[in-house]
Amino acid sequence: MVRKLTMLVVLSLAMSLALVAADSQFTGTWKLNVAKSKFSPGPAPKSFTVTIQPDGKVVVEGMEATGNPISWSYTPNSDAPATITGLPDSSVIEKKIDDRNVEHTWKMNGGSTTGHGVISKNGKTMKYTLNGTDAKGNSVHNVEIFERQ
Repeated sequence: MVRKLTMLVVLSLAMSLALVAADSQFTGTWKLNVAKSKFSPGPAPKSFTVTIQPDGKVVVEGMEATGNPISWSYTPNSDAPATITGLPDSSVIEKKIDDRNVEHTWKMNGGSTTGHGVISKNGKTMKYTLNGTDAKGNSVHNVEIFERQ
């Protein structure tokens, strides 16, 4: 009986979280507007698309400035840093502030950055600001503009 009750509570919690994710302003596909974005240091990627699934999983696809493909993903974990699949030795901590704001702490390829995403009031654009250092110790300051697809 206790086991069934525990399973019911876990299932209810999972369903509630799925519903919250489904109603999230972030859920959907976001394409980087390279022309409106600024990358320091550059160069900017040729393309970059972020898809946030209703279950919270984040999938990133695109092409670096050099023409190499970009492909990685993660599923946020509230208890610990989430491992980034497709990027060795990389992780992220995601904290949803409210319906329109999210913060990240990134450990990628030896670099360490923090990011802040804000969705516009009309829900059509997202500004993502990234600050920190890359793997070579260079300062990073990106202002990325994404458009909902």
